[in-house]
Amino acid sequence: MERLQIHSFIESAPEAGDSDVAGGVLLEAQEGKGFRVRIMRAGLSGNRNYYPDAALREGASLFEGARVIVKADGEHLASRGKDPRAVLGRVTGVTFVAGGAPDSGVLEANFEVIDPADPMIVRLREVVARGMGNLFGLSIDARGSTRTMKGGVRRLEKFQRVNSVDLIVEPGADGRVLDMLEAAPSQSQDETMLRSLLLQLLRQHRPSFLEGKDEAAISDADLSTALQEALSETAVRAPGAEAAPGVSREEMVAAVQLVEARQSARDQVGRSTLPETGRTRVLDLLEARGDFSSAAVTAAISAEQDYIAPLMASGRVQGLGAVSRIETGETRAEKTQAMLEAFFDPAHKDHRQARSIKECYVAITGDTRVTGRLRDCDQSLMREALDSTSFGDVLGDSITRRMLADYRVGTVYDVWRQLVGTPVPINDFRIQERTRFGGYGDLPVVAEKGDYTAVTSPGGEKATYSVAKRGGIESVTLEMIKNDDVGAIQRIPQRLSRAAKRTLAKFVLDFIRTNPVIYDTKALFHIDHGNLGTAALSAASLAAGRLAMLKQAEAGSNDRLGIGPRNLWVPADLEEKASDLFRRNTNNDETFVQSLKPNIIPVWYWLDADDWCLSADPADIPTIEIGFLDGNEEPELFIQDSPTSGSMWTNDTLTWKIRHIYGGNVVDYRGLYKSVVAG
Repeated sequence: MERLQIHSFIESAPEAGDSDVAGGVLLEAQEGKGFRVRIMRAGLSGNRNYYPDAALREGASLFEGARVIVKADGEHLASRGKDPRAVLGRVTGVTFVAGGAPDSGVLEANFEVIDPADPMIVRLREVVARGMGNLFGLSIDARGSTRTMKGGVRRLEKFQRVNSVDLIVEPGADGRVLDMLEAAPSQSQDETMLRSLLLQLLRQHRPSFLEGKDEAAISDADLSTALQEALSETAVRAPGAEAAPGVSREEMVAAVQLVEARQSARDQVGRSTLPETGRTRVLDLLEARGDFSSAAVTAAISAEQDYIAPLMASGRVQGLGAVSRIETGETRAEKTQAMLEAFFDPAHKDHRQARSIKECYVAITGDTRVTGRLRDCDQSLMREALDSTSFGDVLGDSITRRMLADYRVGTVYDVWRQLVGTPVPINDFRIQERTRFGGYGDLPVVAEKGDYTAVTSPGGEKATYSVAKRGGIESVTLEMIKNDDVGAIQRIPQRLSRAAKRTLAKFVLDFIRTNPVIYDTKALFHIDHGNLGTAALSAASLAAGRLAMLKQAEAGSNDRLGIGPRNLWVPADLEEKASDLFRRNTNNDETFVQSLKPNIIPVWYWLDADDWCLSADPADIPTIEIGFLDGNEEPELFIQDSPTSGSMWTNDTLTWKIRHIYGGNVVDYRGLYKSVVAG
C-alpha cells in the first residue's frame, strides 16, 4: 500500500456563498442535552477535498469523543482557537450512514453539551426551533493521508487524527439544514420510559399479574406478553374504547410493538456473525435512527459487514469499535510524532532527548528486542502511539516532513528559478503545446477619409513537452534499527531532498549546457538564431553578447526587442574572472561593462571551464518553461508495504519511494546567448 502525503483538513468555505458538499450541519436539538448533528458528507467539498465513503466509514471512530469548539472562521482555517472556555461539548455515537449513491454517505453523531444554559447552546436551540439552521455549521479540523487527483483535488485516503469538530459561521461543506431529524433519546432513557409505561398499563388493566412480584425482576418479554393478554381482554369488553383515562388502546399497542420490535432487532443482530464491537455499533445506529424494522436491521448488519471485511482481510485489524476515552492534553500519538520530529531535526528543542532511533522504535512499538515481529509488540501501546497506522507510516510521515522542510531551504540548486521564472501546473501526462505568437509591424498612417488597410497577422512558434516521473527508493532495515544507526537514518530526509533539488536543477540548466534542438528544428544556440558566439569571457565579448541580445528581432514584426541580459552563467572555474570584469579600477571611473553588473551565477556541475552564457529576465521574455503535475513542485514520499502482511516489516525492511513529476522545454531562444569557446 502506498503511503501518501499528510495534509490538514480544515473545512471552511473559501468565500461566503460558495457551494459546499461535504461538511457538517446541525440537525435537531435534544432538549436539555444537546443536538443530533451531521459532521460531514462524502464527496467533493468546497475546498476541493474529496472524501470517499470508505474513508468516512473507516474514520468514524476517530471522531468519537472529539471536542466541539466554537471558533471564528479565521481561527478555524488556521487550526487555532483551542481556548478551554470555547469548548461546548463533544460528539458521541458517531456512525456512518450510507447515501443513495457512491460517495454520498454522511457521518452523524450526538452533540453532548457541557452546559445547556451556555448562551451559545441557548442560541443554537433557538436557531433549530425556528428553522434557521443555515446560520451555523460544523466543520472538521483533522489530519489525513491524501493523493492528488486531476485538477488539483486532494482525495482523502485515510483520516489519521481528528483535532476537533468546530462550530463556525461558514462551513466548508454542507453547512445547511437539509432536513429535521427526530431526536432519538438514549437507549437507557427510551427503555426506562417504555418499561414505566408497560408497568403503568398493567397496573390499570391486569393488576393481578403484578401481585407479589418484584417489578424490577420482571423481564420486558414477560411484561409484553401480559400486556398483550390484557389488550385482548380489553378488545372483547369494549372494542375501540379507551382502556383508561389518558391512555388509548392505540398507545398501548404502539408501546408493545416498539418493545417487541426492539427485542426482535437485538435477536437478529445477536444471530449475525459480527464481532461484539460490530454488534454494538449496529445497535447504537438503530437506536439513533429509531427504526427497528427487519429491513433496517438487515441493511445495518450488511453495511457493518462491508466495513469490517476489507479490514479483516488486511490482517491488520486489532479491534474495532468506538473510542470511549476522552484524552486531555497531548495524546500518545502526538507525543510519538513529536519524538520522531525531534530525532530528525537537530534544531528541535528536544533533539538531545531523541537521538536514538532504537529507543524511539521501542517506545512506539513495545518491541523491546527489536525483532520486527508484530506478536512481540505491545498492541495497546501501538494503538495509542500509532493512531491506527503502522510504524512505517509514522516514520515515513516524519521523514516526509523533514524532507520537505529541507527542500524549502534555499541552496545552490535553486538557481534554475533565475532562468525559468514561475512554473506552470500540468494536469496530465499528455504532450503540452506552447504556441508563442509574434508581433505586428508598425501601424501605417491613415489619410483623411482614407481606408484602413489590413495588418499582417503574426505567425506562431510551437514548442512541446510532457511531464515525466523521477524518483527512487530508500530503505530502513531491521539491522539499522537494531544497531541504532542514527547517522544513516537521520541523513535520509536531507539526502532525498537534495537529490530531488539537484535533479530538477540539472534538468533545467542542461538546456544551456547541452544545446538541444528546439521547436524550429535548429539547436537552441545557433548562428541563424543570432545567439551563438565563440569568444572567451572578457569585457569585449560580454559587450558583444549583450548587443546581440538587444538586436534580437520579434517574431512576425522583425522589430528589435531591445531586451538585454540580467544573468551571467559561468562554470565555477570562471566565477572569479567574471566577478573581476565588473570590479571598478582604482582611481578610474567605471567602464561601460563595469556598470552593467549582471547577476553572476556559477553552475556547480558544468565541466567546460571556458563556455559562458547570458540570459534575460524571464519576466521580460520567457525562454524556458517548466511544468509540474497538478502544480505540485515538491517531491512526494510513499511507503511500500504489503497490506496483507502479518509482519511490520517486508523482508525486514521498510521501503519508501520518492517521486517528483515535472517536464519542460525551450519556448523562445531570443532571451539567451551563449559563447562556446573552442579547445
